[in-house]
Amino acid sequence: MRIAILLTLLFLTQFSFGQESRKEIAESKIYVRATYFDQKNEFIGLQVRTDLKDTLIENRHFLKFKTEDFVDYTKIEKTEIYFESFNDGNYKLLNRNLETVHNIDYNETAEQIATLFGNQVKTSLEYIDTRRSYPRDSLIATDQTPRKYYISDNSEIYAVIIPDLKTLAVSSNGQFYTKQLYGDNYNDISEGIKNNFKTSNRFDIQPGDEIQLFYRRKWYNDSTGLAEYQDKQFKNVRYIGDTIIDGNKSLKMAIDGYNYLSGSKDGPEEFLMQVSDSGYYYGNQFIPFKEYSTELKLIEQNGQKGFFLQGVSKDTINGFTYEKIVQATPDPYRYFILPFFPMPFVEFGNVQGIITYSKIEGIEKGTKRERTYITDETNIRDIYSISDKKVELEIYFLDQLDVEIEIKDYENDEVIGSLKTKSKKGINSFTVKTKKLEKGKSYSVQINYQGDNNSGSFSNGFKSKH
Repeated sequence: MRIAILLTLLFLTQFSFGQESRKEIAESKIYVRATYFDQKNEFIGLQVRTDLKDTLIENRHFLKFKTEDFVDYTKIEKTEIYFESFNDGNYKLLNRNLETVHNIDYNETAEQIATLFGNQVKTSLEYIDTRRSYPRDSLIATDQTPRKYYISDNSEIYAVIIPDLKTLAVSSNGQFYTKQLYGDNYNDISEGIKNNFKTSNRFDIQPGDEIQLFYRRKWYNDSTGLAEYQDKQFKNVRYIGDTIIDGNKSLKMAIDGYNYLSGSKDGPEEFLMQVSDSGYYYGNQFIPFKEYSTELKLIEQNGQKGFFLQGVSKDTINGFTYEKIVQATPDPYRYFILPFFPMPFVEFGNVQGIITYSKIEGIEKGTKRERTYITDETNIRDIYSISDKKVELEIYFLDQLDVEIEIKDYENDEVIGSLKTKSKKGINSFTVKTKKLEKGKSYSVQINYQGDNNSGSFSNGFKSKH
């Protein structure tokens, strides 16, 4: 078994999902159990940990906890009791009979005699570099650096400890490994397990109801350990009314948005969402109406085992509390369903989605974010069709520049409209004549600008309203 390559991957994809403090990364109570042979990772089970109570053993404080192993959470296969203690740089894990499972001095940087899986052995140390883009030989270990303590003559039996989080992140007995899952979504599902949260997504909305989905980037400040944020974009989704298409009921929706990073506005754009007594479609995804609760299990897809994790959680944003249904799989995306509005959404990387505002049955909650304007750099404000042969562009320029605009048909890469002009400093409105536009069809826009001391380009797009 070769796990060394896998270890870095286990940490890289999860640390940036963030909470208010880095220490909350380890709040997840969900673990995956797997093997890694011939560079192939295979899941063999899941585990949930339940913290029970603090206790004193031989004048040392321990946390008593329970573990439950399973393939499907409805059928627990094995339950164990442990006692865990982090004390003055020493990690100790006892089983229910108070026999030592692990005993490691995790501040020790040289070889040591430690206990791994009940055996006293000579161990060596490896620091696990979770950074993304630095030279691997430049690592200076800190309390945030995961530390792998392994048997000196068998690196496949080990324990990985993260000092500042005070957590046993990964452990391997040479046959399989157990790893704690990190990220906001796993914390949310853990919260649902602890509180036995349940909810139904059979929403009740009326025309004019809406939500605002707000995306922000989130990361940790290495010095303070606190989460920091950058506004990215928001999307306003509004329910207009019902319609019948080919005998099927559909919800008529409108969406518009704004990107804080580029300064550009999206929409408004209308779309249909087919709905029935059993659920609704968002794109090709069917969302069933049902009561959602904790669901944890291994699944098989395309001949490979993965996992499906689901739980109900609650978010509070500036005093506005709402429920959400959280779903997680081994892929890098995080999936969310709202019980009160038909608008599922997805997160990726360090981008976090939150609901900042809702109006349901006319009752408003939260604070609706509004568009701001970038004035310290050149940016696109808006692109939209004003007729079936004219497109309007609003662009903010820092300088007087030579500007070239091309509009293309995505399908055949044909230039259907162009303009050469000059900009003034500040807001500029340009009208580009085009070949006939097709209503609802998307087109690309390329903008190049050149000046004595400033040049650059934009690429964007729009969907024709005419």
